[in-house]
Amino acid sequence: MGLASGIVASLLSAALYRLEDGFHRLPIHWMWWPALGAVVVGLGGLVDPRVLGAGYGNIQALLDGHWALRAILLLLVVKTVVWLAALSSGTSGGILAPLLTIGGALGAILGAWLPGGPGFWALAGMAAMMSAGMRAPLTGAVFAVELTGRLDALPATAAAAVTGYALAVLVLRRSILTEKVARRGRHLSQEYGVDPLALVRVSEVMAKDPATLPAQMRTGEALIFFEQGARHRSYPVVDDKGRPVGLVSREDALRWRATAPGEDETLQDRVSDRSLAVATPDMPAIQAAELMIAEEIGRLPVVDPANGKLVGILARRDLLKARAKSTEQETKRKRYVKPRIMAVS
Repeated sequence: MGLASGIVASLLSAALYRLEDGFHRLPIHWMWWPALGAVVVGLGGLVDPRVLGAGYGNIQALLDGHWALRAILLLLVVKTVVWLAALSSGTSGGILAPLLTIGGALGAILGAWLPGGPGFWALAGMAAMMSAGMRAPLTGAVFAVELTGRLDALPATAAAAVTGYALAVLVLRRSILTEKVARRGRHLSQEYGVDPLALVRVSEVMAKDPATLPAQMRTGEALIFFEQGARHRSYPVVDDKGRPVGLVSREDALRWRATAPGEDETLQDRVSDRSLAVATPDMPAIQAAELMIAEEIGRLPVVDPANGKLVGILARRDLLKARAKSTEQETKRKRYVKPRIMAVS
């Protein structure tokens, strides 16, 4: 039941957005799209009036198991067509009740050949369809049980919900709920809004063993060093024990030239009076980013908390790379399983 519901839910999601793309290609103004969808809904109502409205009465009837197989099959087909036409044309509509109706109808049909009765399998189909369509396996399993009070059916609804969810995740990149959001450029990783910088440590994105300048280096020598084409925009200044005492940038060197530094002045004399913000390797990257914002700096020395020695340096571009990598993984997610349509002669 979970596999069948997962397949149908995946087909529903794909069909919905294929139809929506079809409406976008129509040579008429978008204001007429809901009218065309309404025509399909009206025709569906003529074929089977049960597809109109919220459909909670249909859900109860499916759970009771009183309908004939032909009536359930008609409900499944017409409800699917009407629902897809309404949503793809731009008409506001629900997701929950239609998924429960379609899942219940599918379960009741398959339940005609399975032990336990159509009502039991309609319940399992509802849980599986809701789970696969909305990417909510726990919600689908528990919601179906709470809706009916059938606590004894929880193992079955859980098994169907998890199986349907697993198949839908393998086939579709996103759920039916978030596909439209992603089409507007707002990509949601695994349907959550977790900041990728909160999931990595500074040690994972920092530059290790950075080039440094000795604290006893004369300021005049540092000026010449930057004038001769230093490879980096800024360098940590470390003492004889490898502990950072400050940061020196090319902009700093230009300012120092204007103030005519003393002949014996060292870099430590210049930067040791400044408060130096540092990060540690196990610090979350998002915390380091917030520290950069608070201190209005673009780089952070990373020190070993045990001895204070410099072990790396973290720049804004390192944080941006980590975020860009997460965004790329989200926007370029691919199916693990690509269904193939085989021609049968």
